[in-house]
Amino acid sequence: MIGRLVAFALHQRFITLALALLLTIGGIVSYHRLPIEAYPDVGDVQVEVITLWPGHSAEEVERVVTLALEKQLNGVPNLTFLRSQSLFGLSNIRVLFSDGTDPYWARQQVQERLVAAEVPGDVKPTMAPLSTVIGEIYRYTLHSDRLPLVEIKALQDWVLEREFLKVPGVADVISWGGGIKQYQITVDPARLRAYNLTLKNVFDAVAANNANAGGSYIPRGQYAVTVRGIGLIQSTRDIENIVVSAQRGTPVRVRDIGEVGIGHAIRLGVFGRDGEDDVVAGIVRMRKGENPGRVIDGVKAKLDEIKQLLPEGVEMRPYYSRDKLVDATVHTVLKNLVEGAALVVILLTLFLYNLRAALIVAVTIPLSLLFAFIFMDFRGIPANLLSLGAIDFGIIVDGAVIMTENIVRHLAERKVTGHRVTREVQHAAMQVARPLTFAVLIIMTVYVPILTFQRIEGKLFRPMAVTISLAVIGALILTLTLIPVLTTVLFRRPPSDRESPLIRGLRAPYLPTLRWCLRWPLVPIAGATALVALSLLVFTMLGKEFLPELDEGDIWLRVTFPLGISVEGARPYVREIRARLGQFPEVRAVTSQLGAPDDGTDPEAPDNAEFYVGLRPREEWRFRTRAKLAEAMDTALADIPGKTTNF
Repeated sequence: MIGRLVAFALHQRFITLALALLLTIGGIVSYHRLPIEAYPDVGDVQVEVITLWPGHSAEEVERVVTLALEKQLNGVPNLTFLRSQSLFGLSNIRVLFSDGTDPYWARQQVQERLVAAEVPGDVKPTMAPLSTVIGEIYRYTLHSDRLPLVEIKALQDWVLEREFLKVPGVADVISWGGGIKQYQITVDPARLRAYNLTLKNVFDAVAANNANAGGSYIPRGQYAVTVRGIGLIQSTRDIENIVVSAQRGTPVRVRDIGEVGIGHAIRLGVFGRDGEDDVVAGIVRMRKGENPGRVIDGVKAKLDEIKQLLPEGVEMRPYYSRDKLVDATVHTVLKNLVEGAALVVILLTLFLYNLRAALIVAVTIPLSLLFAFIFMDFRGIPANLLSLGAIDFGIIVDGAVIMTENIVRHLAERKVTGHRVTREVQHAAMQVARPLTFAVLIIMTVYVPILTFQRIEGKLFRPMAVTISLAVIGALILTLTLIPVLTTVLFRRPPSDRESPLIRGLRAPYLPTLRWCLRWPLVPIAGATALVALSLLVFTMLGKEFLPELDEGDIWLRVTFPLGISVEGARPYVREIRARLGQFPEVRAVTSQLGAPDDGTDPEAPDNAEFYVGLRPREEWRFRTRAKLAEAMDTALADIPGKTTNF
């Protein structure tokens, strides 16, 4: 079979070259369609259940809401872990499923069980959007000197969020800061007693008077006139005029027992930026499995339209965009690939001492990668630093080097020309084709155990094993087909039988060393054994970490305050931390998020504050490394009492 493949490629050279061209075009298209990430998403398939129950303590939320939901969710198929967290007014449950579970099927299973949960009538458990933490691709804040924060928050919730959700691939927009707008009634207890009323009377009266009613329609000739009663509250004056009761024929209105104003709901968290202690912010989250680059392009294309919808005096200021990380990842990968390919060409030229042969071998590098990209796109495997960075050019070109060197040697020795070149190339290729094939299969068996990894380690290393295996398979196919064809095209005249000066220089010390090792074989064996033992010893002393550090060019700081602190109690400390971090000339922007957003998607208590520290280009830094800068920042924050920092 291998011989027939080589013979077919040589006798149908036009078809072989046409297929190589199609491979190039298809690989380029697949590369542009591949999702490119810095790191793979190692999280399990999960469904997050969020339940808001404002005003209730964490203990009551756990006893009444969390335990009732856990009881229903414990029997979900493919369930691996069930993790819950109960905070003031918030229950958060994460349902984790086994690998391979379809996320939409998992959400359907969870939804069916939420319906049967026995929870209070005013409690409505909801599922968080299908997104993960690494899906946060765009962050911005809203500023205005004219509108109050509650109005800006309403603009964020009702205008910007809906517009961003129209972008394909956007799963959710998390809103921070400002507070949810409320119409609030401040009741005077003395007036309630004077009118012999209770808070429930006021509540029921307001609820009953905030509704529209339908009355069917009235025929008018050939037309129908719709009948309806309009009773929805439109302003504070409408609330003030609501009748709570009638005493001795005199109506008692809301304005008679208290004052009506506009305020905000109880805050679970606060967002600040630079010198502003409370601003409205939005975080755009990408749907799990989407292409980050494509989604970010869609978000940025939507920005011009969104800015036209903003009222006069409202400004949107972005401070983080994932496209910088994606572009840096692509640049790093391409830079490494180009440098590696150039180094391979230089070394091959030095060793083979034939530029044409070196270029033929080098062709296998980009084509084998394009071959891998096609199958990665077909299987939906994203490209990242771990998968692409693991590609070994030495393994890829091994077979091509052996094939090309053997063919060039035969042509140089036989001095064939004309139609006999093809026959001689086929003969030379057949000599090494079968050993090359078995050698590649042996190399691929190294990656078979990696393909069996599960969960986190599988998500980390399986794409790497698949990528390198596909590249090696592509290189083998090219070695057996395209390499012989290219030699018949580029070596119409026999190559000169010249030996590389580098080889001659290396042979002088190598041959005596080889003879000495063959004469005293125990010495090299003992040396190799000692080297392996020393390597194992050094390995035990090396540091270990879950993932290599990813430098996005910015700093993320988490500060933990004593348990039980309130949002208002932590705000002065958060303000001071932002001010001190902003004094560093390396810093361009500092944002802080204290506690949790109003929708409960990031369940944190007020004792947790997270800071995004945007940094200027490294050319403007006073410190050589980010670690030194973080150390200086930690020193600047050292005298703030009661806090723990984690950079």
